[in-house]
Amino acid sequence: MMMRKTTIISVLLLSCVLKVSANQNPLYTQFMTNPFLINPAIAGTYPYYQIITNSRLQWVGLTDAPMTNVISMFGPTVNQPMGFGGYIMHDVTGLTSQTTFSGTYAYNYAIAEDLKISMGLAIGISQYKIDGSGTTEVTDPIYTGETFQQFTFPATLGVYLYSSMYHVGISVNELLGSKLRIGVDTAITDLSRLKQHFYLHGGYKYMISREFSIEPTIIFRKVIAVPLQVDINVRAWYGKRQWERNRIWGGVSYRSQDAVTIMVGFTYQRKIEIGYSYDIGINKLRTYHFGSHELMIGFKFNDIKEY
Repeated sequence: MMMRKTTIISVLLLSCVLKVSANQNPLYTQFMTNPFLINPAIAGTYPYYQIITNSRLQWVGLTDAPMTNVISMFGPTVNQPMGFGGYIMHDVTGLTSQTTFSGTYAYNYAIAEDLKISMGLAIGISQYKIDGSGTTEVTDPIYTGETFQQFTFPATLGVYLYSSMYHVGISVNELLGSKLRIGVDTAITDLSRLKQHFYLHGGYKYMISREFSIEPTIIFRKVIAVPLQVDINVRAWYGKRQWERNRIWGGVSYRSQDAVTIMVGFTYQRKIEIGYSYDIGINKLRTYHFGSHELMIGFKFNDIKEY
């Protein structure tokens, strides 16, 4: 009976998400450490290649809570103002999952001495799946306990304006608006199209001294027919000169209608960066879980071009 309830809840969760056009993409608290995941125009805007992993365990203690793991790599070309990259993402909620492979191309153009603009396009393939193997106690008319899967081809377009002190970007994904059909009776299981997600993000670096700096960032997320969601973040960096490029950082974040966050991180020799964040729920769902954890690990290769 417990397995049947879990299965029904999982399927209903997916159905509700699709029908009300909610945020169908994974959520990243530490988006500022890897904005490439939401804006392909980031590729090529750094003078080096980098690999970043993000792992998120959302709503700890809640049955069938979302879990997301992604690894990305991106960087510039040596002789041309272009960048390439890609990522692999696996997102699981109960019996439902999404696995995405995506590749990115971006073109960078200098507007002024310390101001550039980049435009990027990402195209990939996603597998949406409900895995009913081993589940037998299900009598729901839509979900029969079988395993269903469907492939879509997500596309994301982005623009990014940046300098050494500030940056602003805008992107939209799920450009094709693919339709998911899950079940055996398409008349009742043609749930919804994947909705376009719009992102507007920006940030600024305040250099207080040679050792201290503050970096406020903000991101607006919008899906049609869903209220606007805003993340406001502030990180403070500290590193003495004798540390030889080692720095520590900490910060706080507020996500409207969702959570407040505490973040900490460390950068070693400008090559390895580790970040951790803990979300504390502030909406009605907070009584059913113990917050959300997210871990970021990044590695930066040597510079291959001058900027």
